[in-house]
Amino acid sequence: MRMQTLALALAIIGVLLGAVHLALTPLAYADWTIDALWFVGTGLAIVLAAAANLLGFQSLGVGSRLMVAAINFAMGCYFAAAWLVLPGPQVVIGGVLFFALAICSLANRRTKAVTS
Repeated sequence: MRMQTLALALAIIGVLLGAVHLALTPLAYADWTIDALWFVGTGLAIVLAAAANLLGFQSLGVGSRLMVAAINFAMGCYFAAAWLVLPGPQVVIGGVLFFALAICSLANRRTKAVTS
């Protein structure tokens, strides 16, 4: 499997993980509390971070790849920190997902030669 295909699949899985996180909010919290707000915010952060990868695939620039890699690494660290409080399988999946996306975003991509 090519690295770009893997990264695209992982980014889509990331968006779905965030969407599930958002969808579970009313089931996890009956009332709108500060904990519910944090839960929604985390779901939004997961969706946006994964979406950054989808947008990053459109650009071949090194700067955008580094920015997406930084987002992925930060999200991976966030999941690693969350493991200390909530050692569940969803946290492991999120951490592995974003660290893998960080590796994929740093991998060299072939650029198409510009011919005139």
